[in-house]
Amino acid sequence: MAALFQEMVVGLAAICWAIWKLRNGACFEHKLIRSELRVCAMLVPFLKYWTGLHRGGQEDMLSLGAAILQDEAMLHHPAQTKVDVPRITYKASSDEKEI
Repeated sequence: MAALFQEMVVGLAAICWAIWKLRNGACFEHKLIRSELRVCAMLVPFLKYWTGLHRGGQEDMLSLGAAILQDEAMLHHPAQTKVDVPRITYKASSDEKEI
């Protein structure tokens, strides 16, 4: 139960971080947020990267959550997916996982 709670906290942190990054882009770099898929396009790479930073069996749940979110976002937003596919399908390299 504690592991599930911790995974939910990590997921919430990733959502907040993605929204914050998009907000900063909109406020300071005058970038338009054209779709809610942009949140997923930032969120999925964060989760995939953070998966490599977790130990003790937690990486499996984070990886699964990122994959489910990626699949759902691509399913429900096919037109925007064509634009965001490079960001959404990001895979952390082995070098990034060993920070």
